[in-house]
Amino acid sequence: MSSHFRNIQLTPVKALIGLNILVFVLTEILPPQQQAVVDRFLGLSGSGLAEGMLWQFITYQFLHAGILHLAVNMMGLWFTGNILERVLGARSFVFLYLLCGIGGGILQVMISPGPTLIGASGAVSGLVAAFSTLYPRMPITALLFFVIPVRMQAMWLGITVVGLSLFFLLTGLFNDIGNGAHIGGALAGFCWVKYRQRHFRVVR
Repeated sequence: MSSHFRNIQLTPVKALIGLNILVFVLTEILPPQQQAVVDRFLGLSGSGLAEGMLWQFITYQFLHAGILHLAVNMMGLWFTGNILERVLGARSFVFLYLLCGIGGGILQVMISPGPTLIGASGAVSGLVAAFSTLYPRMPITALLFFVIPVRMQAMWLGITVVGLSLFFLLTGLFNDIGNGAHIGGALAGFCWVKYRQRHFRVVR
């Protein structure tokens, strides 16, 4: 048994997923009043930034509003992250992940500074954009409405994520979702990959 666990390699993706799950479990067992305090100090908001809580750009990425919120983001992280970390390397992958989360947070706060933002969706949207930029023609199977499998080229997944987020943002539909964070994270992922692409050895 011990040798089995020693053979398990801790990768950046596994570490990030484990950290997200751990934070979720710890916050879920707190009383509601203490959960509100956690969101106040670790979630991202314009008022928090005005008080100098710049760490919120990082910490908000590890808080989630429910099990479905967590599960969807971790599925996206697992799907894109396992490929990207092999191409980018561990340090660059973690940097990209956090950068996309920060980029998503910046745009969301610029658009809607009032509500507190939590979740890894900005970072994950950035990974989707990076993945679809590096491998635009790779055939993948995406889950439409998280249920229906649809075959498409990777670039269409990135276009769909950004397109839907922009549509929801402009129309006000699903305005309880951080659509600005999705777009900001995707822009950060796309721009970073384009800037660094000459250093990658990518087979398309």
